[in-house]
Amino acid sequence: MTADQLVADFGIYAGTFVVAVVSSLVPLVSIDLFLIGITLATGTAPGAGVPIVLLAAAGQVVGKLPVYFAARGVTAISGRQRARIERVRAWVARWQRSRHVVLGSSAVLGLPPFSIISTAAGALAIELRIFCVIVFGGRALRFACVVAATSLART
Repeated sequence: MTADQLVADFGIYAGTFVVAVVSSLVPLVSIDLFLIGITLATGTAPGAGVPIVLLAAAGQVVGKLPVYFAARGVTAISGRQRARIERVRAWVARWQRSRHVVLGSSAVLGLPPFSIISTAAGALAIELRIFCVIVFGGRALRFACVVAATSLART
């Protein structure tokens, strides 16, 4: 199913949420490109994209929660995935003091890669509420910049 089909079937808002969830789990799906496309296709004014931005950020949080919980050890994982999580835990243990800053900057900038950092957040046992707030805020800021820049570039 393509992004166009999702928007046609579910509407722009539900379609945005679904693409955001999928993109947080599948690295080949880009929510940023989707937001650029939606903004260009609908002629969204800079302030009118707020619901889209908020739904995209919420979708990213929802999509990252299984990864977060798996890294915390809440769900049983075995084999290669378990070994990968243990490597991530060891790799990011050095960020224990600045973990919230690293999570926030990754949510906004994508550097270090957000998928790795969201896994690390679970491995470092960042409190769920704090994880959700930082990820939602960071992703909303990122998506607001994407939508605003696209809107301004279009005019």
